Amino acid sequence: MSFSRLSCWFALVVATNLLTPLQALWAHELSADQTAYLTQLQQQAHALHLAEQDAWRALLHYKVHPLTRQDRSLADDPDFFNAPDGSHNPQVELDATLAALFDPSAKHALDQTAACRFIARYQWLNESLHFDAAKLPPPSCERYQQWRAGLNAASATLVFPAAYLNSPASMYGHTFLRLDPPANGAPRSPLLSYAINYAANGNEAEGLAFAIKGLLGLYPGQFTNSPYYLRIRDYNDLENRDIWEYDLNLSPVEMDRLLAHAWELGPTRFDYFFFDENCSYHLLALLDAARPGLHLTDSFTWWAIPIDTVRVVTDTPGLLKGTHYRASNSTELRYRAELIGPTRAALAKQLALGQTQPAAIDQAEFNPVVRAHMYEVAERYLAYDATQRALGNDYVQQQRMRFLAARASLPTGAPIEVPTPPTPPQAGHGTARVDVLVGQRNGASVVQINARPAYHELIDPEAGFQRGSAIQFGRLELSKAENGSLQLERFIPVDIVSLSPYDGLMSARSWRVHFGLTRSWAPLHRDDSTQPSHRKLAAEVNGGPGLAAELGANKNLLGYLFLDNQLWLDPAMPKHKFAAGSGLAGGVLWDASQAWRVQAELYARASLDRQPRESGARLDQRYQLNRQLNLVLQCQWKRRQDQPMQHECLGGLQKYW
Repeated sequence: MSFSRLSCWFALVVATNLLTPLQALWAHELSADQTAYLTQLQQQAHALHLAEQDAWRALLHYKVHPLTRQDRSLADDPDFFNAPDGSHNPQVELDATLAALFDPSAKHALDQTAACRFIARYQWLNESLHFDAAKLPPPSCERYQQWRAGLNAASATLVFPAAYLNSPASMYGHTFLRLDPPANGAPRSPLLSYAINYAANGNEAEGLAFAIKGLLGLYPGQFTNSPYYLRIRDYNDLENRDIWEYDLNLSPVEMDRLLAHAWELGPTRFDYFFFDENCSYHLLALLDAARPGLHLTDSFTWWAIPIDTVRVVTDTPGLLKGTHYRASNSTELRYRAELIGPTRAALAKQLALGQTQPAAIDQAEFNPVVRAHMYEVAERYLAYDATQRALGNDYVQQQRMRFLAARASLPTGAPIEVPTPPTPPQAGHGTARVDVLVGQRNGASVVQINARPAYHELIDPEAGFQRGSAIQFGRLELSKAENGSLQLERFIPVDIVSLSPYDGLMSARSWRVHFGLTRSWAPLHRDDSTQPSHRKLAAEVNGGPGLAAELGANKNLLGYLFLDNQLWLDPAMPKHKFAAGSGLAGGVLWDASQAWRVQAELYARASLDRQPRESGARLDQRYQLNRQLNLVLQCQWKRRQDQPMQHECLGGLQKYW
């Protein structure tokens, strides 16, 4: 019998509760006293049902598979387990781990013994079984102790950088943990803290390929730690993302568990999945290990949206101590520009770009306090522009010193702080939504049910979400007409809109992209217009760049215009079934009141190969009854050349969760 088969045989023996000290021989030969003590520990662990306890399952990341209902660990690294079948059998893994603790050889990652490589498991088993130090000496884990001392962590904060639509990995936002040093009675700067992050080990520059690989789990996910100020630089400064910080209420014992398990996870490979086993999900698993019994990850089976994971943390009694908001460079710059007005802001921008001199500001503004604000806007705009255009550091510092020197000669004034948004992200609507609608399509009564797992569209309530940003994945629409059967109306894997209003200060890039299957409205023949069976599924991809602008004095009206490029495959077209075309689409998003939102859009497209021209309009209205329930009315009209007008109007309820 080969060694591998012998190992599997021993695993089966333990799994059937036929304990044997020979299991310890996987690692090395034990003395008679060690063999007897190992057997005693294994029997004691069985009697206490340790393998079934929350702490052990959290440390090994065991979850019941939603389909097979069998145990399996989400860790995909064989070195994370001490038993050949440890990834699927908690009891076998616990027995094998106890045996491995007797092995003094440093054969695990970073040349560690099993007790140091799996330090959190060792500590918990020691707490549960009270190891006899004479029979199982405590390990000396110098690498771990040095790492702990370097982190100097006494508390933890969950950090949520807001959504960043220009990065496939960050469209939903991101979460990571910040580890803060003890206060020791003095103010402390979080910039000196360290951060624990989980992310895909891939290249975001791959764009769409990166997103596809992330969906399919083709990237390894890794835990890393780095100084917090580097994270601030990446998110706040380079990507201009607002950051929310959630202070966690963890005891010193729980912090020890969190850090010990983070050490275990450092060299461990997890397959990264964009929708479920992502950055946010595995951070919740870390908190589950810190405080066994939280079961934070149990709230997520098929997908884990970062803001939903934040919501689970904030909704858990006793887990949250406080919340803080950190505005990005662009948010702060826009706020400062609003304070001094568009004319002064434009002059400050000219100064930052080298198009004028400080004397121009001195001549244009006599109020020294306002002049000081203008210099501050110029200095901050220069820092913003440097990240956008990769300006040389020497040039940037030289110019900044000029502005700061001019600013230093003016009154200090009151410090300017960007107001915290009235609605934090976790207080927004739920990211999953179901719609139940009734109405008419081309004169026939229709019932329609829509469902989407994620996460926000323009017509949704904006509180807690980024203005002008919309992301929908996996939207499914089913409809039934009075003279037809239930059928797929639409399936939209991806629909993304990014509206960046032009403000005269910063570059504003708006764009959108959409692809999916849509039931064609155009009949194959004129006399078939009311026959649902003749409406065929069409595939379409459309999108393009655009412009957006705030049109209302109180920012309740957002207008936009897009170049509307499209490819489509439609059996209902009279000539070729495939066509490519382009046109324009423009609309407005109007907040008529705090609860009532209206979106209107017009479009017109022409095909590049003489296919029929197409035009249309839609009008959507949403009235928010409460945080998770809306009344909605949506109407559409569209027409192709030489075809009758098609129209649809549906109304009903939308429910978030």
